[in-house]
Amino acid sequence: MDKATPSKIVIVDDNTDYLFTMKTFLSRNGYKVKTAPDGETGIELIKKEHPDLVMLDVMMETTFSGFEVCKQIRNDADLKKTPIIGITGMEDEIGIIFDKYDDADYFSPNAFFDKPVDKDALLKTIQDLIS
Repeated sequence: MDKATPSKIVIVDDNTDYLFTMKTFLSRNGYKVKTAPDGETGIELIKKEHPDLVMLDVMMETTFSGFEVCKQIRNDADLKKTPIIGITGMEDEIGIIFDKYDDADYFSPNAFFDKPVDKDALLKTIQDLIS
């Protein structure tokens, strides 16, 4: 990553504590980070910022879920190649393991992490996806 022009990351998650923690962590690791607390705000921010990478909560409490945000990114000619990291807390919160479906219309992140996120693995994945 070129330190003179930090890579832009947009994080979309309805958990404000998670947004603050991840924004702080990634900013301290040299990234320019913007956050959105819901999918609708997230897609607007993504279209405005054209980030180098999107971190996207899979299941948000809002009606505009991570699935829909992912689909909109993949169907937008200007954004479709933007790397997406899907994030879920389903296993931790309700004991369900999310299976990544091999269906580009359903949900097609480039990488996937369960919460709590392994921060070292996340940094490596981000570097791999944006380099």
